[in-house]
Amino acid sequence: METKAKALCDYLVENSERFTEDWFSYQKVRKGSDYSADAPSHIQQKIKTQNTKYVELVAAALVRTEDDMKERIREWTAQTGTDRAESNTTLNEVAWNMSMFRRVYWNFIEQFTNETTLDIKASDVFYWEKKLNPALDYVLESFIEAFMEVLMNRLHAQSMLIRELSAPVITLTNRIGLLPLIGDIDTARAVSILESTVQQSLHNQISTLILDFSGVFIVDTMVAQQIFQLIETLKLVGVECILCGIRPEVAQTSIQLGIDFSDIRTESSLKKLVQRLAIQEFQ
Repeated sequence: METKAKALCDYLVENSERFTEDWFSYQKVRKGSDYSADAPSHIQQKIKTQNTKYVELVAAALVRTEDDMKERIREWTAQTGTDRAESNTTLNEVAWNMSMFRRVYWNFIEQFTNETTLDIKASDVFYWEKKLNPALDYVLESFIEAFMEVLMNRLHAQSMLIRELSAPVITLTNRIGLLPLIGDIDTARAVSILESTVQQSLHNQISTLILDFSGVFIVDTMVAQQIFQLIETLKLVGVECILCGIRPEVAQTSIQLGIDFSDIRTESSLKKLVQRLAIQEFQ
């Protein structure tokens, strides 16, 4: 049985390039996808080279241990999964192409059984199935894992960028920073502002941070607590906070809610405050 498995493995490896051409013939035009039938020639060549290696890796499952098979496949899917995730290829396309790959694979196995002089029995085919299908399944599993890791890292990076853009600390001088707050601030955004502002202030070595509230129309108790926490946190790391541009309606609402800004330095005019601070710094 092992002899026949080795013969099948050799047959698949020897015909891996022809296999790839058969598989690629099923490709359709998919705009922007690496798998598209009209993809640039260098992309097509890369896909074909990777697919030929794919054929050989799965064939090797017939003669290698399960652990060795998985290690080799994971090395391949770590690269190819990353490549597909960085293109415009979707998981739907990946799944479809892997199903086509499996179909072509068994077509070639059928060709082998018809061409070989070996006496192939049903038990041999079932033995091959127990070796090959788990390998094909593991390719899909590890490929999706690598693919999703790239996507999740990208989403995390975009989320961090959005958080920073929603609370950008603008450096006015070497020591003075400005945090312009615009729009509604709910509790979730207030927490995000706290985390991002502390990191940016430390990174930029700011000693004075102006919190400009001129673009904020509503402040509730929970948001006020986060603002106080931000101010206290910054104070602990040596950053003085100055509140500026608090609108009359926000001030009135704050008083009604019992929010006390009396212990925090406040200014009415951002322009005059920045001018005064700048003069003080350069004196």
